[in-house]
Amino acid sequence: MRRSRAQRAALISAGLSMVLALAACSDPTQDDTSESGGEGATGDSGGSEDTTLNAYLYQPPASNWSPMAPASGPDQVVMNLIYDSLLGVDPDYKLYPRLATDLPEISEDGLTITYHLKEGLTWSDGEPFTAEDVVFTYNLMADPDTGSTATGRFSDVVGAPEVAAGTADTVSGFTAPDETTFQIQLTKPNVGLVGLTGNIMIVPQHVLADVPVDEMDTTEFFTQSPNVGMGPYVFQEYATDQYIHLVKNPSFRDGEPEIDEIYLRPVTSDVATAQLGTGEMDLVQISPADLETVEAMDGIEIGTGPGAGYIRTSVNEKKPYLQDVRLRQAMLYAVDRQQLIDQALGGYAQPVNASFMNDALPDDLETYDYDPDRARELLAEMNWDPNQVITLSWIPGQRDRDTAATILESQLNEVGIKLQLNQVQPGQLTDMMNEQSYDMTLYGGGNYATEPFAVFGINACSTHFPAGGNLSYWCNEEFDQLMLEANATVDEAARYDLYQQAARIENAEVPMIYLYNPDTIWAYTEAIEGFVPNGDFTNPFWNVQEWSLNR
Repeated sequence: MRRSRAQRAALISAGLSMVLALAACSDPTQDDTSESGGEGATGDSGGSEDTTLNAYLYQPPASNWSPMAPASGPDQVVMNLIYDSLLGVDPDYKLYPRLATDLPEISEDGLTITYHLKEGLTWSDGEPFTAEDVVFTYNLMADPDTGSTATGRFSDVVGAPEVAAGTADTVSGFTAPDETTFQIQLTKPNVGLVGLTGNIMIVPQHVLADVPVDEMDTTEFFTQSPNVGMGPYVFQEYATDQYIHLVKNPSFRDGEPEIDEIYLRPVTSDVATAQLGTGEMDLVQISPADLETVEAMDGIEIGTGPGAGYIRTSVNEKKPYLQDVRLRQAMLYAVDRQQLIDQALGGYAQPVNASFMNDALPDDLETYDYDPDRARELLAEMNWDPNQVITLSWIPGQRDRDTAATILESQLNEVGIKLQLNQVQPGQLTDMMNEQSYDMTLYGGGNYATEPFAVFGINACSTHFPAGGNLSYWCNEEFDQLMLEANATVDEAARYDLYQQAARIENAEVPMIYLYNPDTIWAYTEAIEGFVPNGDFTNPFWNVQEWSLNR
């Protein structure tokens, strides 16, 4: 039986709330856990033929390896090991082919996207992989009855709105003309769909075909061991709060990985750092506060990569006293963001002046360098009332964000903006967002580096929360038109020119107070060869098949 529209809406709303809560907690700490692992957990290639890698996992997973489930960082780490996708994202946030032979072909009219798949691939259980598996997976992702929170991405695919509305069972725009070809037919050009959906993790039709769609989010397949996937490793066991055990997939498309086993260990960051020093841990994501300690360790390498998102405060323009653009510009001038980066992140971050990144970011934006006098001038121009209290709400616990809140309070008060800090729990913040009762909220996350159209979801007039991620309730019709035109433009140079025009509008109107794009810092034993640091902390194993462990 299919769920009602109200039930589907509740699922999507719950999923979005979870995504927002997770985005606010990208570096959580948990209670200390057992250091003991499973058999072979401390593998040593010097005394055994097997090689075992122990890696830090920053939070215990929900242990539901379902691509349809609401986004969860630690579960994403596991799924990036056990599943594969048509395309991947490299450390420069560029798309590259994985199960596909190359990036997809887009027809001249922008209405057909064609992927050609690698031949002769098999699932980890030995069954052949075909384009029908891709059609099957994309249908699951487009159907809210599966628990998927990604259905909105497919609104321009032929037949997808009917599936979302419950009047059709499959998306007619997803087809497999032959065993190695997957096509998407669109009702209007949507070039950004490639970047937003090309890295969907493919699941096996031969295992899941008989599971009713409305039971897909509770089926045992996504928690069973061993799991069936196309990734470099196969899930074996989750010892709750201790480790996730994976073994290499001999059927992996690029050949059998050299490292035999991986144990992901959800311990606190201080325990992980200590175990790195004792040799019990091989790969750890560390905070800047621990950098000096790690740099003093023998045999440990450091690698960094910029994140795909950024830390910011949304300014609720539903509130009349927050609607004047000069107030938001004054806030940016009033905050010494470089001081914040140096103080809270040891310099491992970059100031942000727009949501766009890489080629979509023009080089002529206003940089809003620290200038408290300019901030005071703008406030005087708008006759700002210095007695007006503005409340900043955030979920505490991340050292850099806690420091950011304190610096914002001090420096905004210094220029005559009375900022009041309000620490809240995730549920409270969700309630405040639903009620539109907050003034400003501090949070982070997102991936705006791979596909620029992702910025539409946090800035468009049509994506005001809860319909999307626009928590500032900013609306600029010219910005929206440029974004939509860019997304319908096949010519890459013309497309990115339109994105740069949109970035200039966003930069001038300051819908949110941009703070910084933090680096992800990795510390790892020099025995690992082939590791390339990735700024996406949910995908450190993006090229794990190229690693070796030589102790």
